Amino acid sequence: MTRASAAPAPGFTIAAPARAWKLTEKLGEGTLSEVWRATQPPIGREVAVKLLKASVAPGSQLGLRFDREAALLASMAHQNIPQVHDAGVGPEGRPFIVMELVDGLSLAALMKRASSSQLPCDVAAVIALKLARALEYVHLRGVIHRDCKPSNVLVSRRGDVKLADFGLAREVTDTTPEGLGVVGTPAYMSPEQVLGDRLDFRSDLFSFGIVFYEMLTARRPFEEDPGRTVMQKIRLDRYTPPRSVRRDVPPVLERVLGRCLEKNPAHRYPSTGALCDDLNEYLSRAGVSSHEARLIAYLREVSVLDHDGERRALGPVASAWTKPSGERNPLRPAVFGQALAGLALVMGFGANELSLSRDPTPTPTLGPRPMGTPGVGYLRVLARPWAEVSVDGVAVDTTPTARPIPLAPGSHFVRLRNPACITEDRSIQVAAGAVVWIDAELRAASEARHGE
Repeated sequence: MTRASAAPAPGFTIAAPARAWKLTEKLGEGTLSEVWRATQPPIGREVAVKLLKASVAPGSQLGLRFDREAALLASMAHQNIPQVHDAGVGPEGRPFIVMELVDGLSLAALMKRASSSQLPCDVAAVIALKLARALEYVHLRGVIHRDCKPSNVLVSRRGDVKLADFGLAREVTDTTPEGLGVVGTPAYMSPEQVLGDRLDFRSDLFSFGIVFYEMLTARRPFEEDPGRTVMQKIRLDRYTPPRSVRRDVPPVLERVLGRCLEKNPAHRYPSTGALCDDLNEYLSRAGVSSHEARLIAYLREVSVLDHDGERRALGPVASAWTKPSGERNPLRPAVFGQALAGLALVMGFGANELSLSRDPTPTPTLGPRPMGTPGVGYLRVLARPWAEVSVDGVAVDTTPTARPIPLAPGSHFVRLRNPACITEDRSIQVAAGAVVWIDAELRAASEARHGE
C-alpha cells in the first residue's frame, strides 16, 4: 500500500441502519483497495475505512479476496491486529471494512527516520516480538498471512505494533484454486512461495526474518542485481550475515535470523511460539523491562512524538519513565536498577553465579524466567476473549497461547489486560515443578458502565 497525500472526502457517507461513517481523508491505496480516515458522527469516533476500488468488480477474484479479508479479520481479536468494527457494502456496491485507526506510521516509514535507517537492536527486537505474537495468533487459527513486510506493520504512538493488510491471508486447509498465480511481494517471499508450492506457517517465518533483518541492517538479505532476480536469490543464494553488515548485532539475534531464513522449511522454528520465546528471552536479558515504554522512548528520539505526546502515551507511569530535557536517558534507571540487583546477587551467592551454565538452584528474584531454567514453576493462562499477560509488572505474552510461562518459585502478581475489558489482577503462589492455571472470562468495560 502506498502513502497518498491528504485529499478531500469524496462527497459521500457510508451509511447503514444505526451507523454511518463519514470519510474525511485518504490515507493510502494499493492495487485492490483504498484506505480512508473516517468518523462516526454520533459519537465522533475516528476509524479507518478500507474500501474496494471502483475499478475492481466485487464478484471478481480480487473482489472475493477482499470479502475473505473482511471475514478473516472479523473472526480475530488480538492486540497486535487491528480490530474490525464493521463491514458491509457502500455506495455503488463497493464493499468496505471499518477498522481501528492506528495513530502512528508504518514500520517502513519508521525505518526511514532511523539513523542510517537501522533501528536500535532492542527496539527492533520489541517490534519483532509484537509482530511475532500477531503471527502466532494467526497461525494458531490455521491462517497464514503471506504478505509480511514493513509497509504492512503499523507502529502506533502509544507503543503498539499491529500486523495489517490480510488481503492475501489464507487458511491452510483452503485448497480452492486462486487463479492468480504466485501471490505476495517478491522481496519478502519464502523459497516455497516463489515456487508456488503449498505453504504453511513457516513461510511467514521466512518473510518475518527478512523484515527483522531489514530492521537491523537497513537492507534486505536478498536484493536484486543485474545477474539475478530477487526471487532467484531467495531460492538459491546465501545472505550476508547481519554482523558482517552491522557489528553490534547480538549473536543471539543473528541466530534467530538464521533460523527464520533457512531455505528448507523443516529447519526453521518448529512453531511461531518458539520464536516468541527466543525474542522475549533476549529482551529480558537486555534489560528491557517495559516493551511499550522502550518503543515510545524511541519514537520520541526520532521525533515521531514530542515531550507531551510521550507523557500522554505513557499515561500514569510517565513520571517513572520520563525526565525533563537535559537529563540522562529515561530508560537507564530501570536498567541500572537491574544491574544493581545483579551485583547484589553476585555478592550474596559468589562469583560462580556469573557462569554461563545455569544453576539448578531456583532464583529468588521475581518475574518470568527464561525458557529452560531449572527449578522453576509454570503459569498457564486461559483468558477470553484475549488478554495481555503481565507478571510482576513485565509483559510476557498475549493469549491465546499454548506456551507455559516459567516463574521463580514464590508469590507473583499477574495482570490480565484487554483495552475493551476490565483489567483483572490475580495473586498466585508458584512451587518448583508445579503448574498454576488461570482461567478468566474478562468482563467488557461497557458491561461495567451499564451496571453502575
